[in-house]
Amino acid sequence: MAFTTRRGLLAACLVLALLPTASLAAEPSKPAARGGDCDLAKELPADADARSRRIACDIPLKYQSDVLIAENVGSLIRRHDMAAWLTSGELLKIGALKDFPGSPKGWLTDDRGDRVDVNYFSQDGDTLISFAQSSLHMQPFGVRGTKRLDPPRPANPREQKLMAAQTLARTQKPLYCSDTPPNLVVFDVEEDHKPQIFVFMMPPWQDDDVPMGGYTMFRMDERGERILDHYEQTRSCLNYDGKQLKKAEAFYVSHLTSAAPTMFHVFMSLQYRKPLIVFTTQNQLLWKVELGRIQLLDSDDKEYKRARKWSKRIKSEREVVPTSSDIG
Repeated sequence: MAFTTRRGLLAACLVLALLPTASLAAEPSKPAARGGDCDLAKELPADADARSRRIACDIPLKYQSDVLIAENVGSLIRRHDMAAWLTSGELLKIGALKDFPGSPKGWLTDDRGDRVDVNYFSQDGDTLISFAQSSLHMQPFGVRGTKRLDPPRPANPREQKLMAAQTLARTQKPLYCSDTPPNLVVFDVEEDHKPQIFVFMMPPWQDDDVPMGGYTMFRMDERGERILDHYEQTRSCLNYDGKQLKKAEAFYVSHLTSAAPTMFHVFMSLQYRKPLIVFTTQNQLLWKVELGRIQLLDSDDKEYKRARKWSKRIKSEREVVPTSSDIG
């Protein structure tokens, strides 16, 4: 299924990106000083953050919205994925993820600004229940409030919808590049006063498996019962092993499905802690994605010569979206 409402998706992703949250990217979100701004940045609102000003100055206008969305949403899904990863580790230590009622259904994250709450669910007969919970706090950084719920609590209506969306995503068959079940991050947002749900599906990183492909985003109706659109980032799988991850100075990836790097490139740069050199074949541009930041490479950058030599061996496709890629 291809995206049929590109502008609607762009708006919805912006809603996601602007959720109140402290980014895990290296860049502060506080307003930047205006004295050194370029002309485009000076036209932004006075409270525009440092990321928005940098993008206005450093990224061509036609890609600025894509890059802003990619950086914000990529950092957001990394934050929530990390919360699930770290809280599950603490729950395992106290034995809270075993001997629970019913069959496992997964987890849901809930952003509270200064922390991300994570609830773990099972299906007990006809009832969806939360049997364990924990929180990842940002300041000071760490997991707290880890506990088994006794008795378990029934899921509230919002959680039931989000879990329905997650369950529906798991039944789909997009390109997937791991033998291990995916990690999922689920958000509910409103676009033009129309509620909807986004599900981000990521193959897990393991010691012997570093997936660079198989990432998918689903957009669903407000009940999590119908898929409206979906986006698959890659058309094939590329997996490295743990030794390659440790040795590599950077990963080089070609990208066919949008004209600029996406939130999944940003997510990978934060997860693997390695720069990604991305060649977008639609427009033959070279990008560097490092610690959540997207940079368009030019001939003055030290990585450019090597990256350009590599990219010339890759088949290019004309840019089919003249003003914006399909998604950020």
